[in-house]
Amino acid sequence: MTEQRNSGRRDGNTRSIQIADAAIDVLAAEGGRGLTHRAVDRHLNWPEGTTSRYYRTRDALMTAIVQRLIDVEVTSFTEWQNRAASGPMTLEKIAELLSYAFRDWIAGSTRQLARYELSLEGRRRPAVHEALLSGRRQLNEIVAQALEAAGFPNPTVQATLLVSGVDGLCHDMLLHPEITIDPDEIDGILQRWLDAEQRAPHPVRSGL
Repeated sequence: MTEQRNSGRRDGNTRSIQIADAAIDVLAAEGGRGLTHRAVDRHLNWPEGTTSRYYRTRDALMTAIVQRLIDVEVTSFTEWQNRAASGPMTLEKIAELLSYAFRDWIAGSTRQLARYELSLEGRRRPAVHEALLSGRRQLNEIVAQALEAAGFPNPTVQATLLVSGVDGLCHDMLLHPEITIDPDEIDGILQRWLDAEQRAPHPVRSGL
């Protein structure tokens, strides 16, 4: 069953979005070896050759998947950012964002499994690797802006740490549920992480 997704970027290119969403489903279910242009066509019940008219190469198809994942996730983060813009930024608001990200990534398990497959493919495909890095940098920057507004001492580094931590928890929840934390504990864990990071010493700047 195709997982319901947020619309992400609305650029009018419905066919490209359909292909990317179907490719996400195929990649999550069949792995990298199962992702072919023909498999995407079959998933969509389209005539063979349709997907290849839009994305001629495997790299192009994988990069389209990454861009779709970025569009969906960055749109969600940006919507939170806009809601949080009313009033001062607080630790509680940031904890809400990270908790939302964790629960959204778990609920969107098909997207996340596809992303993990792409991370492995990216080790051999520079274009895919760079596309994945671009997406992570955008998410890190949104969190860093929130941390800076809340007075955290080293927002860029701390945002990287926090997003990576949430991603790691999500990874274990999806791939190793037997040894992961209880999802009901995530809010308390995030609060403790943020409290510790907010009280961390400011970095020493050389040359001052």
